[in-house]
Formats: sequence, structure tokens, C-alpha cells
Amino acid sequence: MTELNANPFRSMSTVGVVATNSAGYVRQMIGNLERGRISVPLTRADDDYRLQQTFTTDIAEPESGAGWIDMPFRSRGGDEPAQISFTSGTQGTPKAVLLSHGNLHDVVVRVTEAMAIDEGIREYIGIPVYHSFGYARCRIVLNAGGRAFIPEHGFDLQEIQRMLRAGEINAISAVPTLWRIFLAARDRFGAELERVRWVEIGSQYMSGEEKAALRAALPNARIVQHYGLTEASRTTLQSIDREPLETLDSVGEARGGVEIRINARGRIETRGPHVALGILDGGKWQAIGRDEWLETSDMGRIEDGRLYFLGRGDDVINIAGIKLSPDLLESAVRLSLEEQQLDSGDFALLRRADPLRGDGIGLVVTPATSMVRDQLVEAIASHAQALGVNARGAITVHEVESLPRTDTGKIQRTMLATLLNGKPAAHPGKALRVDERAEPESFARLLETCLGRPVDPAQSFAGMGGDSLGHLQVALALERALDGAPAGWEWLPLGDLIAQVDAAGDFATLMAQGEGGAPPLPDGSRNMNPPGISFWSLVAEDYRANGSKLSSQGFLMLFIHRFGNWRMGVRLKPLRMPLTVAYRFLNKLAQILFGMKLDYTVKVGRRVRLEHFGGMILGARAIGNDVVIRQNTTFGIRSMEDLNAKPIIGDGVDIGAGAVIVGNITIGEHSVIGANSVIFTNIPPYSIAMGVPAKVVGQARRPA
Repeated sequence: MTELNANPFRSMSTVGVVATNSAGYVRQMIGNLERGRISVPLTRADDDYRLQQTFTTDIAEPESGAGWIDMPFRSRGGDEPAQISFTSGTQGTPKAVLLSHGNLHDVVVRVTEAMAIDEGIREYIGIPVYHSFGYARCRIVLNAGGRAFIPEHGFDLQEIQRMLRAGEINAISAVPTLWRIFLAARDRFGAELERVRWVEIGSQYMSGEEKAALRAALPNARIVQHYGLTEASRTTLQSIDREPLETLDSVGEARGGVEIRINARGRIETRGPHVALGILDGGKWQAIGRDEWLETSDMGRIEDGRLYFLGRGDDVINIAGIKLSPDLLESAVRLSLEEQQLDSGDFALLRRADPLRGDGIGLVVTPATSMVRDQLVEAIASHAQALGVNARGAITVHEVESLPRTDTGKIQRTMLATLLNGKPAAHPGKALRVDERAEPESFARLLETCLGRPVDPAQSFAGMGGDSLGHLQVALALERALDGAPAGWEWLPLGDLIAQVDAAGDFATLMAQGEGGAPPLPDGSRNMNPPGISFWSLVAEDYRANGSKLSSQGFLMLFIHRFGNWRMGVRLKPLRMPLTVAYRFLNKLAQILFGMKLDYTVKVGRRVRLEHFGGMILGARAIGNDVVIRQNTTFGIRSMEDLNAKPIIGDGVDIGAGAVIVGNITIGEHSVIGANSVIFTNIPPYSIAMGVPAKVVGQARRPA
């Protein structure tokens, strides 16, 4: 990078755009692109720092209002400046990043190709459009000729479910934090998830297990996650729906003209058409451009072209996609307390793992810390809020004898993090009780964790400052416990809500299965044969998979099943009627002659082998590709209390004779189930499970 002292923004034609999650914001930003004006996203109209840094005097305040946006837009390239974005800087103050039309266009081209997006896309934008991810999704969708929906109240699972059922949306974009909440609520959804065709996930760590669970939940979706940063968007892309299970932990590959490498310090570097024109950081301008290698603050390794993220090489805290400098936050808290003539004593802030948000704020205190800890937590939360982060539920408290420092007095956060690893969060009495890894044993405990402070029974969730992530978690808990969240629950006294949930039964049991039970089963109103292959090609494939024998009972059963689904493609009932009569006769005949029951409402993948015959009751929710099932096997419900609670059998599962698999559970990909085993709990991918009840006893061989 070339470092200069001159600020190039002085001579540019810029317009500040006040951030609002609205269609008006997107129209304003795209209008500026088309008019050749350089947009400067502002946090508010009097955002003096950004205005002064960019010499911006013209300010646009877009109209509020969510809903659909379907304006004509064609993305274009070019090296002309298009936008000045801000992100965390090395000096504690935000740095300004100058993006070209080519930078913005490159993202549109590569993501559109990776996801095979067409004009039929109708996307639910689950992240604010004033963030680079949300704005990019709008450009991608509109460039394809599709429509984007901006939700009025942000990511809302009930709204998503309603719109999927109504056929209004077929794509969703959200960050990993929100997808984790979706996965926790997976049992609230049914066949409507099969309508999701496209998903993009934001640049935040997501484990391989979480990705595998997401693609199992969205079987027909093109799912792509990106890794990148403001100054180099979508550095890598990972096609989760097609990625081998063993490499799901990577963050994908560089595509198009993008290049990546690891430097001698172990940090990720990148160059290509996605790299910004330059950065203004600490008053110094650094020119970059597509031909320069940009060093990131992230550590990584590359294997077979895939990039693996190994953590940050700096101290920045990334809470649900918003970055905080611990130095800056510490200084702001200390200054605020000094102005109130309060002495905080010795404390430090650092990044700690948060299972929902990605990163959380660790407050480390010593015996010499003079302030009551909940007062210190309140001060930290207040200043984080001023920086755009509701962090109350993300703060954990830890205690050490002394803070490790350098000779010059600087806190050694890497050493401090090492000291804290394996040490649980402190429990400073009734002032604050938060354990970042514990499962809540009661609804009151869940509220306390989401709010980040003790519950006041007379206060409401909104009155205590609950954030959007906490709102989603609490709403889900209420739906499971009470079979529906009470109207306006956010404003009801928390004591009343706690009493209602406690009266409903044991909280852990309610959360494990929910009174609503499993999601509805497919209603049989459509053809559920695998897409992308004709009926007769599918029959031929089943024939080969089952020994190429016309007399194979397994092949004949599958033929009847495929026929039962194929007939549902005949939309006129009078024409379908004789086919239905034939299917019902053949299906009953198979039960009598073969001892096999596989109704057409069970979703069955490709190349399934039904070895031998007799005693096969295959009442699953879904059976994946390349599954092997042997005689005397039973799939079905566990009790009459929930008739929808049927299992999902993942791809490549090998099931021994006499196995019983029941309940609303999932058998992970390529697992092996021992003969005569009884299973009523989830089995992880690549597991060997056997026994009554079955237990995981080893790891299955991974396919070559």
C-alpha cells in the first residue's frame, strides 16, 4: 500500500445518506450510483466525524418505511469512486474506505454466479440495508430483475414463515447469529422451508455442524456464505449446499479474479477487483487498488484452495457484525466515570466467545476494582449502545488477581485471554449472574441472560432495554412454552410472563420439545420426487441401485412410491383420479405381498436401496440420497401425543436390520446404525450408533 498524508476526499462530489432500514435508503444509494454521486452512509444527520472526514456538506435523509423494492437497476463496473464506507480503525476511531463502482459491481457478478440467481428471486433481507451486506443483497437481487423485501421490524421468524407459506418469498439473507436462532426454532417450520431457493450468510464464523444443519433444513436452497471485510468484500465464497462435509469448517475459496495468500505473520492477504481504492486511517491516506495485496487482521491457513479462518490477529470485538475497539470503549467508560467523579479502579475489556453473537465483551476485574460490578457493566453497555451495539446480553464478568501489562503499562489482552480460557465467568452476587455457556434452567434465567442484568418483575422486556436478538430468543421460548407468544408480550410485566411459563411445566422439557410439537408433515399435495431428473430416469436409477433386478421388492416399492408422487404433477383432479386409484391399489398390494410400507408423502432421495423385504415400516419425514435400509426396519412416531414427530434420515446412512428410529430426530449424514438398535435422539454425522437405546460408539468411514 502507498501511504500519503493528503486526504483525497476534499475534491470529491459527496452526499451523506442518513442510515435507515428502508426502501428509501436503497433508492437513494442506487440513485447516487446512477448519477455519479459518491455516497457517504451516516449514522445520523449530525454525524460530524464522517461529514468532516469526507468534506461532505450535502445530506440526504431518505424516507422511512419498509416493504418491497423492485426498481430497475443494472450494476456497472469502472474505477470511479462510488462510496465511502466506515469501519473500525487502528487508532480507535473509524477509518474511511473508498470503494469504486468496480468494487461494488464485482460483488454482484461473483455472488450472482455462485448462487445461480435469476429474475425469479424474491428475497427477505434479514439484515439492515444500511450495512454493506444488506445493501449488497439489494443490488444483487435488483440487478437480476428480482424483488427485495425489507422487514419493518427486522428479522422475524413468524413473518418469514407466513411469507414462505404464502409464496411471497423464496430467498433469505441473514448473519450467522440470526441463522442460529432459526436453527433453534427449526421445529416450528414445516414443508414451507422447501420453497427457499437462495440463502446468503454474512461474514461471521459458523461451524461446520451449524452449516450442515442449515442445509438439511433448507434442502432446495443454494446456500452461500462469504468471508470478507469492508475494504475487500466477499474475499471468499463457500457453496454450503455443495460443499463436502469434511471441509464445511472452511470459509470457502477465492473466485473470479480474487486471490488470497497467507503471509509470514500468518495473516490473510488478498488482492483483486474487490479491493478498495484506498483507506483513510488516523489521518493518513493509504492507496490500495486491485493490484495491491491487502493484509487483513485475520489469521488463517489455506488447504487445497480453501481458506480456514483461525481468528483475529487484533483485539477488535465483532458483535453480530458490528465492530468495537476495546481500547476505545475502555477509554470512553473511564472518561465518563471521571466526569461523574467516580473511580472505577482496575478493569479491562477484551473479546470473548459468544455462542449467539460470535463475539461478546469480557469485563475483567481484580479485587482492587472499586465500583460495584453491575454499575460498571451498565456503563459499558451504555457506551456500546452509543456506538450502535446493544451489548447488555453479551457482557460477561471475569475476575483475576491482577491484569497482565507490558513495561509501558499496556494491557496484554492475548495473555489475559489465555488466563481466562477454561475459567468460568464470575458470579458477582445478585448484581450480575451471567455464564456465557450455560443452558438456561428457567425462563427467568433466560430473561436474565438476554437482558444482561437481573430481572425486575415489574418491568417489561422493552422497558429493560432488550435487544433484537434477545427478543427473538424470548419470543421463541414463549411460543414453545405457551404455544404462542402473548400479544404485546414485550410490554407485559416480566413477573407475569415468568408466572405463565412456570405454570406451563418444566422449562427444560418445554424447550426440548415444545408444546407445538414437530412441524407439520408434507400434505401430499405436490410431487416430491427429487428435482432435476425425469420420472423414467429416476426409475432407471432406482433399478440400478437395487441390483438391476425387476423382481427386486425394493425396486418395485420405490417405483410405486415414485409413481404416487409423479401423479401429483397432474393438476386436474378428473385426470388424476384413475392414477390415484391405481397408486392406492399398488401401494396396498405392496404392503400385503412385500411387507413394505412407504407412503408417497415420505420425501425420498435418489439411489435409495431397500435390501431384502418384510417388516419395513418406513414412516419417516424424509429419507436422503444413497441410503441403505434393511428388513424389519421401523421409522415413525414415538408417541401418540405428536403424530408429526417423524425422523429425518440423512444422506448416505446405512441402517442395519431390525433398527427402530422414532421421533422428531435427525440421523446425520453417512452414519451407520447397528442391527436391532433403537434410536430416539439425534445422531451426529459420520457416527456409528448401536444398542438399546442406541449410543454413538465410533466414527463411520468418510466417503472417498
